[in-house]
Amino acid sequence: MMSTKSRYRGPLFQAGLLLLALAALSGCIREEAMKLVYAQRCASCHGPSGQGDGPIAKALSAKIPDFRHTVDNLDVFEIRRIIKEGTGIMPAFRHALEKYQIQDMVRMVRMLSMEERDVEWWEKFEPLVWAHCSVPWQAVYNLDSAAKKDKRS
Repeated sequence: MMSTKSRYRGPLFQAGLLLLALAALSGCIREEAMKLVYAQRCASCHGPSGQGDGPIAKALSAKIPDFRHTVDNLDVFEIRRIIKEGTGIMPAFRHALEKYQIQDMVRMVRMLSMEERDVEWWEKFEPLVWAHCSVPWQAVYNLDSAAKKDKRS
């Protein structure tokens, strides 16, 4: 019978720890990139906390929605569609952002909508938000091979 101590030090366990550490590190890097895209493309209207109080929001002809109400009334597919296609005075971002960046902005809307909420409210959404972070969106959208193909040309 294998002892508990040796089972946790085996190569499979160590490989699992390495993969977990790499996933956490890549998630942190992606999160910083996600916040940068939000700051560059969204915060001027939606504000730093997603409440529709960005620096130019008062000068606009329409009220900018608060993400807390957006998440209450729309599912992730509708939020993604609005980011891609635009709505009202909001421009479409399908040509300005990569597919994985649009996914990141959906995640950002959901993350910002959690702020100032009771734990009971956002607890039901938290697993979905953080599960998104673990998906290697660049690989899903085949961006790595597209970049390699461009370099060869």
